[in-house]
Amino acid sequence: MANAHKENDSQPFNDTNPKNKYLNFSDPFNPFRIENGDNPAAALVFELLTADNYVSWSRAISRALRAKNKLAFVNDTLSKPTDILDPLFEAWERCNDLVVSWLQNSVSPSVKSSLAFVEDSRVWWLELRDRFTHQNGPRIFQLKHDLASLSQNQDNISTYFRHLKALWDELAIYDPLPDCVCGKLKILHDRYDRDCVIQFLMGLSDSYSNTRDQIMLLDPLPSLNRVFSMIQQQERQHLMIPSIKSLTLWQ
Repeated sequence: MANAHKENDSQPFNDTNPKNKYLNFSDPFNPFRIENGDNPAAALVFELLTADNYVSWSRAISRALRAKNKLAFVNDTLSKPTDILDPLFEAWERCNDLVVSWLQNSVSPSVKSSLAFVEDSRVWWLELRDRFTHQNGPRIFQLKHDLASLSQNQDNISTYFRHLKALWDELAIYDPLPDCVCGKLKILHDRYDRDCVIQFLMGLSDSYSNTRDQIMLLDPLPSLNRVFSMIQQQERQHLMIPSIKSLTLWQ
């Protein structure tokens, strides 16, 4: 009998009620669990939502909510319990208030004031999506226009590259390349990478013309990161030349 009792104790507990798994608040994967560091006064993203950055903002806030294990409260995976006696009713309200606070702190003041009386995190999410989701055409036009007119000017290489990369990344959100696991689109991706290298080189100041011409003679062209590294090395050499001349004059 003792052995039988031990065997029964070792058997896994199978609960047929799916809600019961959410009652274990010590489970770190439980979306109803609130950690000590979950501060309702915090902003989850650095860049606040405005009328012009919804796509990039929504991706950033989605990642942050997923990291906090609270994305289910805005994507309609966890709906509010309808019965006030439901053991998860108060837990849902606490988590909902927390997510609403995070959303409020992650949008611009004008957006926040317009949704001051919305208390449901899911409704918040849908309101923002419906209000700020626009047709992609005008934004794609603006991004490509900015890319076409962007050049290094007086910026250092890192700043110039950062501006380019920001435009490329946002354009990839609005106008992504098709994805294919079969590998047939590799040529298209290779051409895109090549075009990025060429665009980066085209915008460089004339002081890099020799290095640019040498890179363009390479076949195939190096990767974008490799070209960036090569140009940065050239920039360091440019910065060292005045110092060497100054030392020569003092000798």
